Amino acid sequence: MFDRIFANYLVKEGKLTENHLGEIFSAQEKRRVRLGVIAVSEKLMTVEQVEEVNSLQAVLDKRFGDIAIEKGYLTDEQVSRLLVLQGNSFLAFMQSTIDCGAMDMTAFEKALEDYQKENNFTLSNMEGLKSCDIDKIVPIFVYDRPQPVQELCGIMVRTISRLVDYRSDIAKPAISVEVSFDDLCIQSVFGDFKLSTAISGDTNGAMLDAAIGFAGKENIVEKEDCLDALCELINCVNGLFATALSSKNVDVDMDAPVSYDSAGCLKSEEILTLPVLLYGRQLNIHIIFDKDYTV
Repeated sequence: MFDRIFANYLVKEGKLTENHLGEIFSAQEKRRVRLGVIAVSEKLMTVEQVEEVNSLQAVLDKRFGDIAIEKGYLTDEQVSRLLVLQGNSFLAFMQSTIDCGAMDMTAFEKALEDYQKENNFTLSNMEGLKSCDIDKIVPIFVYDRPQPVQELCGIMVRTISRLVDYRSDIAKPAISVEVSFDDLCIQSVFGDFKLSTAISGDTNGAMLDAAIGFAGKENIVEKEDCLDALCELINCVNGLFATALSSKNVDVDMDAPVSYDSAGCLKSEEILTLPVLLYGRQLNIHIIFDKDYTV
């Protein structure tokens, strides 16, 4: 994930061009393969077992390796070995950037230092980012939000990465009292606290990309299909969130998600907006904690 975040920063700063990124990402993809593919290649799992684990990730907020261990398909040692074979995507990005001649090591390291200073990140923050571990990255961006919001952001980003676009990345969040939208899907959670989760964007742009990534191109024919798919994505995320809370004796329930298929404005006392980049286009995740909202 940080490979994509840092790549966008380098383009914004004029260190790389979009043409560079195409070449770099192509080389990077050849270096880094998804864990399930490696498991099949190493004869540790069958294709059917990998597909089963991938499907379970739609209902379980767990990593591929953790589910495979629980199912008895892999051991702890085998997962560790596969992770070593998979490698770190940020290191693969750095190596590909240098190999293609877009930047040398000195320039790359200097850009990293500039990025750290610009965002006031600590050395610990940078190590977390460079790990490309979503569980370490998301809290860095939403550290000042209430714990339930941090947990929900983590589940949302992990779910998008697993079920929509594994190359997705996030940008710095913003706080506002109103958000204009072209199209919107939203669902509220209530009980021991209340929280609303929304996705906004353009059903001809990032929202369409997300819907196709989640539900499959063959299932997205009309605008209504796009909105229905994203409502189901939110429902899936909030379901995982509610399950995680129940293990901590926190009781919540969910309203049915609703969608708005025309331009409007989402208003509340405080709205957290977390931009997620999918296939190069921005999808906005909005979270309203313990406040009412109007559309």
